[in-house]
Amino acid sequence: MIRDRVIACLLFAVAFAGLVMQRMSPFSDFPWAVEAVVAVAAVTSGLTGVWLWVRSARQRSSGAEAEVEADAGASASND
Repeated sequence: MIRDRVIACLLFAVAFAGLVMQRMSPFSDFPWAVEAVVAVAAVTSGLTGVWLWVRSARQRSSGAEAEVEADAGASASND
Protein backbone atom coordinates (compact mmCIF):
# COMPACT_ATOMS: atom_id res chain seq x y z
CA MET A 1 0.00 0.00 0.00
CA ILE A 2 2.82 2.38 0.85
CA ARG A 3 4.55 1.48 -2.42
CA ASP A 4 1.38 2.36 -4.37
CA ARG A 5 1.12 5.72 -2.63
CA VAL A 6 4.80 6.54 -3.30
CA ILE A 7 4.48 5.61 -6.97
CA ALA A 8 1.25 7.63 -7.20
CA CYS A 9 3.01 10.69 -5.76
CA LEU A 10 5.83 10.31 -8.26
CA LEU A 11 3.32 10.04 -11.09
CA PHE A 12 1.56 13.18 -9.82
CA ALA A 13 4.92 14.99 -9.90
CA VAL A 14 5.53 13.83 -13.49
CA ALA A 15 2.05 14.94 -14.50
CA PHE A 16 2.51 18.33 -12.86
CA ALA A 17 5.92 18.80 -14.52
CA GLY A 18 4.46 17.91 -17.91
CA LEU A 19 1.61 20.37 -17.53
CA VAL A 20 3.98 23.11 -16.35
CA MET A 21 6.25 22.45 -19.33
CA GLN A 22 3.37 23.14 -21.66
CA ARG A 23 2.84 26.59 -20.16
CA MET A 24 6.49 27.62 -20.40
CA SER A 25 7.32 29.88 -23.32
CA PRO A 26 10.41 27.96 -24.55
CA PHE A 27 8.26 24.86 -24.86
CA SER A 28 6.04 26.58 -27.43
CA ASP A 29 8.95 26.40 -29.92
CA PHE A 30 8.71 22.60 -30.08
CA PRO A 31 6.69 20.91 -32.81
CA TRP A 32 3.06 20.08 -32.21
CA ALA A 33 3.80 16.34 -32.02
CA VAL A 34 6.19 16.82 -29.09
CA GLU A 35 3.64 18.95 -27.26
CA ALA A 36 0.98 16.29 -27.84
CA VAL A 37 3.24 13.50 -26.55
CA VAL A 38 4.05 15.48 -23.40
CA ALA A 39 0.36 16.25 -22.83
CA VAL A 40 -0.66 12.61 -23.27
CA ALA A 41 2.16 11.46 -20.97
CA ALA A 42 1.14 14.01 -18.32
CA VAL A 43 -2.52 13.03 -18.42
CA THR A 44 -1.69 9.32 -18.40
CA SER A 45 0.64 9.78 -15.44
CA GLY A 46 -2.00 11.73 -13.55
CA LEU A 47 -4.74 9.20 -14.20
CA THR A 48 -2.49 6.28 -13.30
CA GLY A 49 -1.53 8.08 -10.10
CA VAL A 50 -5.18 8.57 -9.20
CA TRP A 51 -5.90 4.91 -9.93
CA LEU A 52 -3.03 3.77 -7.70
CA TRP A 53 -4.08 6.13 -4.92
CA VAL A 54 -7.70 4.97 -5.00
CA ARG A 55 -6.66 1.32 -5.26
CA SER A 56 -4.48 1.57 -2.15
CA ALA A 57 -7.29 3.37 -0.31
CA ARG A 58 -9.70 0.56 -1.21
CA GLN A 59 -7.22 -2.07 -0.07
CA ARG A 60 -6.72 -0.25 3.18
CA SER A 61 -10.46 0.05 3.86
CA SER A 62 -11.21 -3.53 2.83
CA GLY A 63 -8.33 -4.73 4.99
CA ALA A 64 -9.73 -2.88 7.99
CA GLU A 65 -13.17 -4.37 7.39
CA ALA A 66 -11.67 -7.85 7.10
CA GLU A 67 -9.83 -7.36 10.40
CA VAL A 68 -13.03 -6.19 12.12
CA GLU A 69 -14.95 -9.18 10.75
CA ALA A 70 -12.17 -11.56 11.81
CA ASP A 71 -12.14 -10.07 15.32
CA ALA A 72 -15.92 -10.31 15.54
CA GLY A 73 -15.83 -13.90 14.37
CA ALA A 74 -13.09 -14.80 16.84
CA SER A 75 -14.94 -13.23 19.76
CA ALA A 76 -18.20 -14.94 18.76
CA SER A 77 -16.51 -18.35 18.65
CA ASN A 78 -14.96 -17.75 22.07
CA ASP A 79 -18.36 -17.06 23.69
